[in-house]
Amino acid sequence: MMDNHFKEFVLSSIQGLFSFCLTNVPDNTISGLVEEVNQSLEYPGPIDSTKTAYIDSSEKALSAALAVSSLLDGLGDSDEYISGNLTIDKTKRTLGVITSKLGGILRAGQRDRVRGLYVIIDPEVTGGRDPFVIAKSAVSGGARVLQLRDKIRDKGVSIGLANDLQQLCSQNDVLLIINDHVDVAVSVQSGGVHLGQTDLPPGQARSVLRHTQLIGRSNREYDQLIASQEMDVDHVAFGPIYATTTKTTGREPQGAERLSHARSLTTLPLVAIGGINISNIGPVIHAGADSICVTAAVGLADDPEKASHELVQAIVGAGGKV
Repeated sequence: MMDNHFKEFVLSSIQGLFSFCLTNVPDNTISGLVEEVNQSLEYPGPIDSTKTAYIDSSEKALSAALAVSSLLDGLGDSDEYISGNLTIDKTKRTLGVITSKLGGILRAGQRDRVRGLYVIIDPEVTGGRDPFVIAKSAVSGGARVLQLRDKIRDKGVSIGLANDLQQLCSQNDVLLIINDHVDVAVSVQSGGVHLGQTDLPPGQARSVLRHTQLIGRSNREYDQLIASQEMDVDHVAFGPIYATTTKTTGREPQGAERLSHARSLTTLPLVAIGGINISNIGPVIHAGADSICVTAAVGLADDPEKASHELVQAIVGAGGKV
């Protein structure tokens, strides 16, 4: 059972959250839910805008919604009334919709970070060098996104590298993406996760990830690209653009022409991957790629920092985003 003081705290938090959402989140679903919940209160009426003083951003609104949801989860009896006809269960369902909407808004604001040079850090593609050294060199050379792809080693071993990469990326405003392993992405609080066509479905990954973590997904066909957009992903990869030796795909290269058509099918950030290097980067940028993803072009370079810098300059020279 909730005492009156706890009920007042919950109601105050909910009304502050609702006030922020009505003012700052133009969404008909949220507006309808807020009105429905407000009418369920013992004393329905206009939501007091002064209650939103401590919630002045989408980040704070999301934190407030998650905190209240967590408190309500610990109460057990979902049929208990908070006020009037408003039950714990109804409040939790409403908060669930709001957290999902706010998470989507915050992720949309992060999507622009998927641009420029995107370097995959693969311990198997370093020329025998420490993968963290390759990562530091890539960041120094101007990479905007790093992805940790560790297909061989146990997670207990690779998570140390993942933590180091996340710290490096946080210090340099670089986005870290974890390949495949959603649990590792959550553990190190990376910028997101990258999923293949046969990996965990994006919807299930979303239920595990933090609300602000991005999901990227690989695509090799147009229908896959269209389907990925309907799965609530935040950016899409398309390839291989050219022949590649770092990942066996068994598929013919897509080429810049097919990439251009892929660009016309999506408004999400488009990552081009596969066989891209300094000599062929121009047509890829001209085809509409937002980000150029490479592995060997940096990981196997004699000077990874110089190679990264030259790739960034080539992206700029072709009119790409950095």
